[in-house]
Amino acid sequence: MSTILQPVSQVQDRIIDAISNLKQPVTKAVSKAVGFVTERRSEFPSLPFAEKLPTPVEVIDNQAKFATKFVSTSKSVATAAAKAAAPVTDQLLDRSGRAKATVAAA
Repeated sequence: MSTILQPVSQVQDRIIDAISNLKQPVTKAVSKAVGFVTERRSEFPSLPFAEKLPTPVEVIDNQAKFATKFVSTSKSVATAAAKAAAPVTDQLLDRSGRAKATVAAA
């Protein structure tokens, strides 16, 4: 990994950790809200066509599958484009000093 990507990866890891750390407080807050509502009202009217509606977990699972496929497909397209550009980028990113001398001469 290039030295420029190391700090980027560290920030990304911190973002993932921050999101992960939200799980318990969010779950606790939702549980409290549900407890508050159910203390005041024990029964709720049924929704028409409720059997045709997905559960919240089904919606989340469906969207997570889509996001995973989207990222995978996007990565595949971007990687193919990067490989196609490699003849130029390999020369431009050559760290041996040969490319730097060529650019300086131009």
